[in-house]
Amino acid sequence: MRTTCLVNNYNYREFVAEAVDSALAQSLPFDEIIVVDDGSTDDSLWHLRQRYTNEPAVSIVAKENGGQLSAFNAGMEEASGDLIFFLDADDLYRPDYLQHAFELYATEGVDFAIAGVESFGPALTRQRKKFPRRDLGYSTLATLLAKTYVGGPTSALSMHRRIAEVVLPCPFEDQWRTRADDVLVLGSSIAGARKYQMAGVGVDYRVHGGNNFSGRKRDVGRKLRHALAVNRLVHWYAQQMGFDMGELPTMLHREFQTIERPTFREWWNYFKMSWRSRVSLSVRARHLGETTQHYWQERLARRAAEPEVDDTTQGEILSLPQRDAQQRRAA
Repeated sequence: MRTTCLVNNYNYREFVAEAVDSALAQSLPFDEIIVVDDGSTDDSLWHLRQRYTNEPAVSIVAKENGGQLSAFNAGMEEASGDLIFFLDADDLYRPDYLQHAFELYATEGVDFAIAGVESFGPALTRQRKKFPRRDLGYSTLATLLAKTYVGGPTSALSMHRRIAEVVLPCPFEDQWRTRADDVLVLGSSIAGARKYQMAGVGVDYRVHGGNNFSGRKRDVGRKLRHALAVNRLVHWYAQQMGFDMGELPTMLHREFQTIERPTFREWWNYFKMSWRSRVSLSVRARHLGETTQHYWQERLARRAAEPEVDDTTQGEILSLPQRDAQQRRAA
């Protein structure tokens, strides 16, 4: 499988070379590294061309400023890899990240991988958090019915080309100038990606004064615009995939059963989706029985195999508001 790293950059001259160098320094080399400069005005483009002019694995794509989603769309047009990795210009890959991800994708059925992330910055104590490998299963129904977020920040995300070609290009570039990792995460879930949490930390996430989202407060108007953009995005992907929304709630228990070692919060989210749906009481009762049985079977098996692991150490399947609050706490 060929591998592509897509680096998106806008006015991060201070950081972008470190990001690209971290992709070049992988123990298993990327086949190609595509840096999309989104109309930077801080000499980023000149700096990139000077630094990597003799580096055959690195190609530079220059475009007018259009935002993060437009950079993803432009990079995907140039990408030839079977596995597509995304990297923000202010973050860093750890040297063995690609090696571990490649080994995971070699496992049958993996469509989308989420790397463990450790935040760092001038005024931030590095956060030591465990990331055990976990099959997060499918999240199509949870995303369509409850805008569920199964992912991480841009630099932690990678996906198989068969999923990336469904997710990108996405037409709503003006609405996703920032936070376009939501497009990758929500779109891939609706496209039917089977997702995995990778073991350990693979990405260093830089927290600094120029972050577009992490640590920043958002006013009510921005929250509303984001909620409307998410609604439009999810509806568009649902239409692209041709789903019958009325039939989907009947399958919730099946989707939940694809999640390895589900947490209580994940069980609760699926219970709420089922209870609030318009399916018959008998179907909701079956959902409750089968999801509860799966939850306890997985929990007991997990305790027997890994008694020292706590629920709080795992990346969880979160709603968008839960994900936002988690990122603000991390910053």
